[in-house]
Amino acid sequence: MEPIDDPKLKNLLHEWQVEDAPHSLDARILPARKPWWRAILGGSVRVPVPVLAGFAVLVLAMAVALLRPQPPSPAANTGINLADFQPVPDAQVRIIRSGHAVE
Repeated sequence: MEPIDDPKLKNLLHEWQVEDAPHSLDARILPARKPWWRAILGGSVRVPVPVLAGFAVLVLAMAVALLRPQPPSPAANTGINLADFQPVPDAQVRIIRSGHAVE
């Protein structure tokens, strides 16, 4: 059965009041309102299986990359020594101006 999308009927049903209905009827028919934090802690999100599988492969690859022993870098073993540093004897500087530069 398809739901009815008649705005006049919806307005009429919202205004309709039952005179002799007990107050406990609302508690039996309507679900109890839960606090927002309970919805966050107990909620769920539907994820398509291909997206979940791709995420699992990504997490697994990252874990393997982090747990694999890394070879030490050469710069980490040797200190930087500037004792033998020599400046360039003849530095030729070339300035290239862009088309937007103000002369």
